[in-house]
Formats: sequence, structure tokens, C-alpha cells
Amino acid sequence: MKRNNTMNANLLRNDHVAWSTWTPMPSLSPAFSAENGHLRVAGDGNRHCFGAWTQRVPAQPGKAYRLRVTLRCEGVGDLFLHVTPHVVWRRGELSESNCAEDAIRRFRREGGRIVGEDVFVAPANCDGAEVRLLLRYAPEAVVLFEEVSLTEAEPPAPRRVRVGTMRFRPPRPASPADHVRLYGEQIDRLGLARPDLILLPEFANTASLPPHRGLDLWEFAEPVPGPFCAMLAEKARAYCAYVCAGVVERDGDFMFNAAVLYDREGKLIGKQRKVHPYWPEEPMGILPGDSFEVFETDFGTVGIMICYDSWWPESARLLALKGAEVILFPNAGYEEKILPARAIDNNVYIVASTLNSPAAIVTPRGDLLAVSAVNNTLTAEIDLNDRPKCHPNAGGNLNPGPGGARWARNADSTRVYEEILAEVQRSYS
Repeated sequence: MKRNNTMNANLLRNDHVAWSTWTPMPSLSPAFSAENGHLRVAGDGNRHCFGAWTQRVPAQPGKAYRLRVTLRCEGVGDLFLHVTPHVVWRRGELSESNCAEDAIRRFRREGGRIVGEDVFVAPANCDGAEVRLLLRYAPEAVVLFEEVSLTEAEPPAPRRVRVGTMRFRPPRPASPADHVRLYGEQIDRLGLARPDLILLPEFANTASLPPHRGLDLWEFAEPVPGPFCAMLAEKARAYCAYVCAGVVERDGDFMFNAAVLYDREGKLIGKQRKVHPYWPEEPMGILPGDSFEVFETDFGTVGIMICYDSWWPESARLLALKGAEVILFPNAGYEEKILPARAIDNNVYIVASTLNSPAAIVTPRGDLLAVSAVNNTLTAEIDLNDRPKCHPNAGGNLNPGPGGARWARNADSTRVYEEILAEVQRSYS
């Protein structure tokens, strides 16, 4: 491989001799050609194709670099899987398995072209950067790279967010007005720390009512918005914080276990219905939701899963695939071993507010930033631009492939997911 000694804004303006082709073995090689100052790579009918245009350029440890590619393509069904521009942070002549690797995580369309770009920080032990324009598992694909650049950039600034949560159930028995008052007092306690986000438990408007079911429970469920939600909106405005809580929601003649999210101005910006009700809930008349949504805030993207949803790994995974950086987890109680796994699987922070289990704030590595197994309020500061993985490899975002990292999925088809769906729907053994 020929080494290029200067960092050019567009690496395709260099003599094409500086670019090499690479593949692990001849049977996997795509078809390569240079056309009118552009680099072309095609699957050439080979469903197992795996190969890249590659060029090595200087890079300094600890500096940030922006990798940007502009391309046109056809025959590509899954851009993140089939077209994988990335950087191998080289360490002398050490093998690739000893080098961190970072792949572009965001693409956008600009007219008829696709632009991908991302910023990475060169690891402390690297001495150069190898840019790879990889095509894989795409027999019908034709990709034309029109621009490629690796330039120095400002490192991503921290995105610090202070989150607040609680373990709290009102003393039994409590009226609906008691729930409004007592949870309002807990929000006031958290508000002193000036959090950006406050989370209340599941069933926050009904947790300590005398037992009810069916129409009797429906009488206490509230439309969204209702009296309890009005208190949440008021507190959100008072503390200039996002506020989320689990509520039993009345929607016409029906009931749902839901969570509502209010912004800093007290506006309702999101509602998530529990997809997997715990079995006692359904005989009470509570219906399941059927989707997981994410909500944009001024600090990042938030998703919500409610209590028993946590037992299904696809709940957190779908939220992460949709872009969630923080998952809010209002619950009545949960299995404590699950939360670190869901955080690690999906490279997200999880904030848990609960009636009976520990309140917790969990990092993407599965560590507990704050936890309380008794009635209490908790706050912690998290940085959404600091989400390291705990996968034991050389580093970078390409090697560890948590469930939410669509750019790091290496399976060459969706067959596994199709089989999961078929098994879920199968009625007979």
C-alpha cells in the first residue's frame, strides 16, 4: 500500500495510484474501477462480496477527524450494511484486530447523491489512518464515490444532561388528590437540583388507591391530559425541566398503561403506551399498546419503555434503532440484572423510577451512577456524547455492535429477524 504524506481535503484529488484495492481473499472481491476522477466498486453478482478501496494518510493521536463521503449508488437495499466507509486507526504493522475502527453512523440525501459524515477522535496509540470505502454482501450494487475527505475537526462537545428520578409510592390508601400532591412534592425535591429531566414511576396517578379493576378502575383513570397531567405540566414549567410519568390513561371506553412526557414549557410532547402489560393488568381491563416511539428534546433523543417491557430485549433495541440516547423506565418493580444488559446491548443510558425496586441511573457500560433501594430522590449528570462501549476489543464504534448500532450489524440478511417473527406468530408446535 502506498502511503500518502499529506492530508488532502478531497482524497480523490490525489493520484489514483495512492488508492489500493483490498479484500480478505480473491473469492470475496468486488469489481473495482476508477472513472472520471471517481472510485467505483460493484458487487458483480457475488452475494458474498467483501472489499474496499483503501488509502492510508497521516493522523495524530488525540486529534479529531471528520470523515466525509459523497456517493451515488444503485442496487443497495441496506445502506448501513452494504456500504461501510470507515477508518482503521493503524498502529505500525500490527494486525487489524489490534486497531480501533470507526464507521460513519449518519447518512443523508442531497439531491441524487448520498452524503455520509462523522467525527472521530484518533486513539492515543495510533500512528496513521487507513480510509476504507467498503462494499459488502451486495451482489447487485454499484457504488460510485465522488468525494472522500478526512480532515481535522473540532472534537464533539459534551452534551451534559442532569436527570432526576425517584423511588416513591404514596402511603396506602391514597386518593387521586393525594397522588397529585405527594408526587408534586417529590418533583419539588428534585427541582432544587435544577435537573433537565425528571422521571416518576409507573402508575403514578393510581399506585396507592384501594384495589380496583374494570369499570371501577376506569373511573379513576384519567384522560390525557387530566388532573395529574396538569400537575406535571405545571411542575415542568416551574422548574424548566422535562417531566415524564407513568399513568393509567382513559381513552374513551378503554384503559391503557401509559407514560407521558412534558417539555420545559409544560407542553405534552410524547405519550408511550405499554406494549407488554404484566398479566394482572389485562384482567384489570388494561389494553396493550403496539409501538415504541422516540421523542426529541433540546438535549437529545429520548425513548420510554414501561416496566414489563424490559423483559423483551426488542423493546430497548427498537428504541435505540430509532435513535434513543436515553431510555426512561417508569416501573412498579423490575429485575435488577436486566437494566445493565439493556444499557450495554444498546449503548444507551437508562433512568429507572419505581414504586418497589431500586431507583437507578445506569450508564451505557452498565454501571450505576446513582441508586436507591429506599424511598428517595436521585440526580446525576450524564454526557450523551460520552457513551463508551464495554466490548473487549481494540476500540472504535465498528467492532462492538450493540443492538441499536445499525452501522455495526454484520449479518448479511434479515433472515434471523424474519424467523423470530415467524416463531412469535406460530400457533402449533
